[in-house]
Amino acid sequence: MPPRPAPDPLDAVIAALRERRRVRLVGAVGGFRGLALAAAASRGDGPVFTVAPDDASARALAADAAFFLGAPLRDASDGPVLVVPEIDASPYADAAADPRAVALRLAALYRLVDPQAEPPLLVVASVRSLLRRTIPPPEFLGLCTRWSEGDELPREDAVAALQRAGYTRVDVVEDPGTYAVRGGVIDVFVGCSRFPVRLEFYGDMIERLRLFDPESQRSLRPVQAVAVHPVRETVATTRAPLRPRVLALADAALAPSSKSRQILDNLDQGLEFFGVEALTPIFHEAMAPLWDYLPRHTRWVVEEPDALVEVAEALWQETTEQHGRALAEHSVVAPPEQFLVPAEELGRRLRQAPVVLTRLLVESPEGQVPEDMSDETDRPAHWVSLASNKTLRTALEAARSDRGGDVLRPLVDRIRELTPARGAADGLGEMLPWLVLVVVPGRSQVDRLVGALRGHGIAPEALSPELRPIDLKAPDVGDTRVCVAVGELGEGFEYPARRLLILSELDVFGKSTRRAQSRRRTGLASLSQLGVGDYVVHLVHGVGRYAGLVQLQLGGVAGDYVQLEYAGGDKLYLPVYRIHEIERFVAAEGKPPKLDKMGGSTFLVKAGKVKAEVRQMAEELLQIYAQREALAGFAVPGPDGRDQAFADSFPFQETPDQGEAIDAVQSDLGKPRPMDRLICGDVGFGKTEVALRAAFRVAKTGKQVAVLAPTTVLVQQHGITFRERLTPFDLRVEVLNRFGSERHQKRVVEAIQAGEVDVVIGTHRLLGKDVRFKDLGLLVIDEEQRFGVAQKERFKKFKAQVDVLTLSATPIPRTLHMSLLGLREISMIRTPPVDRLAVRTSIVRIGDAVIEEGVSREIARGGQVFYVVPKILGIEEHALRIRELVPHARVLVAHGQMPEELLERTMLEFVEHRADVLVSTTIIESGLDIPRANTMFIAHAEQFGLAQLYQLRGRVGRSKQRAHCYLMVQALERLSPDARKRLEAIQRHAELGSGFGVAVHDLEIRGAGELLGARQSGQIQAIGFDAYARILQEAVAELRGEPITRETDPEIAFDAPAFLPEAYVRDVGQRLDLYRRLSGARDRDQVDEVMSEIIDRYGEAPLEAEHLGLVMTCKTYGRRLGALAVELKGSRLAVRLGPETPLSGETAARLATTSKGKYKLQADRVVMSVPEPTGPDRRTQLKVCVAALGELVGIAEAKPAPAKKPGR
Repeated sequence: MPPRPAPDPLDAVIAALRERRRVRLVGAVGGFRGLALAAAASRGDGPVFTVAPDDASARALAADAAFFLGAPLRDASDGPVLVVPEIDASPYADAAADPRAVALRLAALYRLVDPQAEPPLLVVASVRSLLRRTIPPPEFLGLCTRWSEGDELPREDAVAALQRAGYTRVDVVEDPGTYAVRGGVIDVFVGCSRFPVRLEFYGDMIERLRLFDPESQRSLRPVQAVAVHPVRETVATTRAPLRPRVLALADAALAPSSKSRQILDNLDQGLEFFGVEALTPIFHEAMAPLWDYLPRHTRWVVEEPDALVEVAEALWQETTEQHGRALAEHSVVAPPEQFLVPAEELGRRLRQAPVVLTRLLVESPEGQVPEDMSDETDRPAHWVSLASNKTLRTALEAARSDRGGDVLRPLVDRIRELTPARGAADGLGEMLPWLVLVVVPGRSQVDRLVGALRGHGIAPEALSPELRPIDLKAPDVGDTRVCVAVGELGEGFEYPARRLLILSELDVFGKSTRRAQSRRRTGLASLSQLGVGDYVVHLVHGVGRYAGLVQLQLGGVAGDYVQLEYAGGDKLYLPVYRIHEIERFVAAEGKPPKLDKMGGSTFLVKAGKVKAEVRQMAEELLQIYAQREALAGFAVPGPDGRDQAFADSFPFQETPDQGEAIDAVQSDLGKPRPMDRLICGDVGFGKTEVALRAAFRVAKTGKQVAVLAPTTVLVQQHGITFRERLTPFDLRVEVLNRFGSERHQKRVVEAIQAGEVDVVIGTHRLLGKDVRFKDLGLLVIDEEQRFGVAQKERFKKFKAQVDVLTLSATPIPRTLHMSLLGLREISMIRTPPVDRLAVRTSIVRIGDAVIEEGVSREIARGGQVFYVVPKILGIEEHALRIRELVPHARVLVAHGQMPEELLERTMLEFVEHRADVLVSTTIIESGLDIPRANTMFIAHAEQFGLAQLYQLRGRVGRSKQRAHCYLMVQALERLSPDARKRLEAIQRHAELGSGFGVAVHDLEIRGAGELLGARQSGQIQAIGFDAYARILQEAVAELRGEPITRETDPEIAFDAPAFLPEAYVRDVGQRLDLYRRLSGARDRDQVDEVMSEIIDRYGEAPLEAEHLGLVMTCKTYGRRLGALAVELKGSRLAVRLGPETPLSGETAARLATTSKGKYKLQADRVVMSVPEPTGPDRRTQLKVCVAALGELVGIAEAKPAPAKKPGR
């Protein structure tokens, strides 16, 4: 008879929670804490509240608990686990608080007090979050409202409610905390929602509500109601005037009257300004602690309260010192006690059940400890017996590095050890079956692991998403149960009391993957971002300057026209139905172009020259392509278990584009002809991993791999990465560059020749005559365009013999990619990597305090700092200032005017962490990938463009550390509207919004110029990118013998007003973009799609807008007819046919007869009669025109009936 199982300590804790008894749990560590919290939360009569030392710990703990509760951790909107985010910026920092972070914190608080929301099972907060006071719940609820379908709500009341709650009015809603008003439509993005909501009004009644996509602005699905909550704490809930409070604080700080006057002016005008967060308490009668928001029956679970109290006291100390510094500078700020809960009060709450090590602790809702439980000896302790998976993890690591070994053998052996049928007791306590649960990040990994384990005779099951892991139990009889589940778990453990073995991804594969979130890159909404004065390219007239969208009356008919200015003051008024003929001018260099003469030949001459150059380039590429097709190469043996083990050692989840690139390269390697593939993507998008997978597959077959990089810095970076990944798999990696000693270089060269080196990484030194490979199988070239002509000639010889993989950090546009297909094999990595942790971006005032704090904090955690300045002039003064503020910091300076070797040595020192701070110009914006550098300061950020800011910020945040980017400016209120918009966009968009479409496009154009070379770059500069791409596409088609079709675009001369009224679509950029899409529509369905989107976004369409949709439909039929013009005057509709019309002469001649007089041929026109117009509403007449033209298209495109065969 087996021994009685030992009691489960978790059961005792849960029983105590239910009965509200005090208890201690000793020994709960690692991932087990998530299980314990999930068990406590799932079996009680109220939510559990727990506290972590910091925000990262809080999220990790919450993610573990959420996995066991069967749902991934989400933001405040739903899910069983709720994290109350902290505002990590000090109220006394000269920084604009991140509006998204504040909105998410208030969204979490709203979920706790919203009577109609499903309360969370578990609430997690960091010490900083718990310490920070907020708006009192009654006043908070006073700012909240819920709007439902059918509610009576005057629109001005809705706008007033949104303003009171701190929402910002914008033209287009893309960010949380914003709203837009367009006629009878209000769009609002509530902080706790994944999607914004569109409210459509009928008079003063909400007719319907729909969620919509902030990127496409298209509706997704209807909803019944929307709950609106505050998104800022600096909104007034007090009825008392703010002026006396500001003046009292100013007097206490001995602030000059000019400061208080400026603050009062900013408050009166509703302006955001530096320092407003330091005044938050004046907006409310009093600030409340976070625990006032917790539901009444919340049960507190506290881990190591003494340690948490120490964190709270340190935060109090830090805040008090910051307050003292602010007062010394005579800043107008509220005292710390109005922002933070006293550390003593927080300590009392946390210590009401003293614990040792890690314990679970219950507190009554009122925070009162019963008298008979006040003594520590009355608190029963329950000890947890846990075992870590370290031994198994080490065995699996060894198996992965063993060439030809079975990578899963240690796991299979452990599962068999836990199976009763294997024999006698082995120290596990009893011979009962166990439950083994393996946690992996995605469904594909589940399928792979299940298949691999079945190959070893194990019968695992894929855990259904409907089952919560917390509800799984070990079987009482039979075999050990093995389950594989999708989820995230920081660390696995072995828990004998429940016969439970939990294995995380880290345990099995030696890595921890963050799950990819849905992130899409928006394309270029080219004209929506067009501003007056921007350059455009017209198909015929060439480069001009955009002067605005104007309304003109021609022939008594109103219409919108794009005004363009050309050389000599010439003006072109382009009707909106031809707006697709212009493109935003973007060139590789970003230099302003020279205006062309309207109607002149300069643009056509330039286009002709470009065509000749492009054709020559395309011929060269096609010739190389054909030569390679004829060559025989080495087909690398297919991937095996070791390739899979190597792939599993990648510490992040592949993005979709990265996965496609890896598959394409692996497919090329398996073919008998030499590979020549180009991988394009920004720095950090995962190109190196594509190269690593290829290098591993080639090297493990015994062939050698050479990796060429243009600079010593890149060589060092690749050396670190390749060694880190390949050495555990018993592959030798060496680095060869000019900074190595002669003796070392000689030793490496000899080892290469002897075949002892599997992978060698070097600069052009690798191309030296003394470097001879024993058996080279793969050449990886990083940034080929940065090598010289001589090196490129060597590359051509290599490409004829071995597999070549080229990497480029210059992203190129999709249109160019499509044009080059068939000339060269290209893989594009366009998807940004899964955000390790979003870069925390702050707009701050330039000041010593923020620099000192940011630099000191980064150095303290072992990191490095970028400090970027806009100009070389004064760069040494910035470096000197940092050295004075942080004396122990090692500071280097780098800029483009330094001698090349000195610049390279400086960068190398920084890469190798021989310096802490790099003060530089924008030379760091491409090429550098330093995971250790996680703080960036951008001085005078308002002087940078959006594309530069985006790419600069991309240099940090490449590790699992939280990265910080400080955008430093002099004063918020003095920024120009455009500069402020840029800075707010970069701050708010952790994910890329539509504003980045243009920024990224600019970078891609620059990349196109670099990729194609200096000569082609000059051609792009001459005529603009879109014209260049079109010419390239036609040249390639011509050389490949494919037909080139150039559609005619008819003139439209309708005497009906057809446009989007300014009162209907107020934003000019949006109108331009909609006109462009309508103008470029290929058929009636596309016109209908755009018109339905317009109605969806802006409400019921006015007559002029409906007319526009019908006229554009007529235009699509005119295009299909090959018409030169479609004209409507009175009751006469005429179509002037062009030479390419599909309407044959014979069919046209017989039209009058076959249509019974409906259509008549008059010279080169087909004419028909339509109803006379009656009043301003021309819809009926235009619908008849659409039907008539559609019928005419049907006649023109109908295939002639086959001739009847004569009878016998």
